[in-house]
Amino acid sequence: MKVLKFCLYLLPICLAFGQNPADSTDNAPPELDQALRARVNQFYSAYVTGKWRDAFAVVADDMQDAYLGASKETYKSCELAKVTYVDKLTKAIVRENCQGEYKWHNSRIPVTVPLTSTWKLVDGQWFWYYIPPTEVMTPWGVSIPGPDIPRKPGASAVDAKVEAVIKDPSEMVRAILNQVKVDKKDVHLLGYQSSKDEVHITNTMPGPISIDVNCALPPGARITPMKTDVGPHQTAAVSFEYDIEEARKQCGECARLAKPKLTAWIRIAPTAQSFPVHVTFAIPPEMEKQLHLPKELKPPTDKQ
Repeated sequence: MKVLKFCLYLLPICLAFGQNPADSTDNAPPELDQALRARVNQFYSAYVTGKWRDAFAVVADDMQDAYLGASKETYKSCELAKVTYVDKLTKAIVRENCQGEYKWHNSRIPVTVPLTSTWKLVDGQWFWYYIPPTEVMTPWGVSIPGPDIPRKPGASAVDAKVEAVIKDPSEMVRAILNQVKVDKKDVHLLGYQSSKDEVHITNTMPGPISIDVNCALPPGARITPMKTDVGPHQTAAVSFEYDIEEARKQCGECARLAKPKLTAWIRIAPTAQSFPVHVTFAIPPEMEKQLHLPKELKPPTDKQ
């Protein structure tokens, strides 16, 4: 299983400087702020183009070995989100949002990776430098590594902290997949008159998903996604319908006959998930009186 690689020295971190209160960006002189942003853009552009020398040029001299030894991940794009100045505008914490991908089987799930870096003024110029984190943030939440983390031979303290965060890749996968939810697994229709039910699919991932439904249906029945593409943090309905008039056109009197219980599969891309939805057609009340029926075949008490 391939797990999303996080750049070790660019992992989003909640930094505890233990120094002066942060100064807002609004208080920074425009020339100072513009100079920092230019250096930050040069640094993060390397994580889009893969031209690491561009980033290395703005790394502080005493941090060059650390930077060269760090893992590096490329992204589709990066955008500066926030700058916070500290220590009387001589240091800065920069938040960058980068668009990447999580690979799961043969699917690729788009993710927004929040990266945080630290910068300091040296002889009037901004340089990237690294502070060991007290907290590590992943795209799915904040993790606080314990004080004593066993290290593998040759691993740095940062490697150990990252390993602690991503110690269970299967748990990370479950966290991602749980961001797509189906509100129910059972649909009830009337098999002797027109009726309708809905299933709702919610996407809380930062990227879009697509919906496809597969099921062999009797005459007059249809399943229709209200939309096949569901954007981030959106909900879409899948309509389950039985049209008695359409059924009569297709098969005559068979329209009112008992119908088998079906399973519709709602398939999600790019996560490759399949959600089963059981479809039950209630039989006519007069037929129910003649048979001892299981509860699921009885018509619902509320009229649809």
